[in-house]
Amino acid sequence: MTKNNTLFIEINDVEVPYIIKFRKIKYLRLEFKDGTLNLVVPHGFIEYRQVLDRHKLWIYRKFVEYKHKHALATEIKLNSARTAEQFQEYVESLITSIGNEIEVFPKKVLFRKMNTKWGSCSSKGNINLNSRLKFLPDRLIEYVVFHEMVHLIEMNHGPRFKEMIYKRFHDHQNLEKQLRSYSFAIMNMYFS
Repeated sequence: MTKNNTLFIEINDVEVPYIIKFRKIKYLRLEFKDGTLNLVVPHGFIEYRQVLDRHKLWIYRKFVEYKHKHALATEIKLNSARTAEQFQEYVESLITSIGNEIEVFPKKVLFRKMNTKWGSCSSKGNINLNSRLKFLPDRLIEYVVFHEMVHLIEMNHGPRFKEMIYKRFHDHQNLEKQLRSYSFAIMNMYFS
């Protein structure tokens, strides 16, 4: 059965949607996007059923994981009361206090919609922040801003970087999980 070129494979009584995408590539790959398996294969490839059968367990695990995260995300309350201006003012106050603490400041702070990241730091000393951070609790915004500012000192996630993160955020692993859940919640808000 198909819907808009979407096919389905049944694994353990669960129908997993998938799409076959032909590309000019040498090796095939499996990837999940928004709960749909993308089977990206070279042009002319016809043995996709064997690939699906061979990777059934991985496909099932990824699909169930997605469904679980999606369900958790529906329970999350987003802060939709905060305006973009209030968000930017809050971030500026964080930049000042964190900058004074770690003795480093970004050259520029830019806000833009990002699909896969909460923030980034360039080698030029600029910080980009996802404008959708405004929907998150203050603690998570503070964590993301601190994370990016530490990159002004240590560009990679090596021992020095981790030490600085751990020192301030003992619960960093929990914060990372929360960020992933909020990412799903925001996706639901924009793309449902």
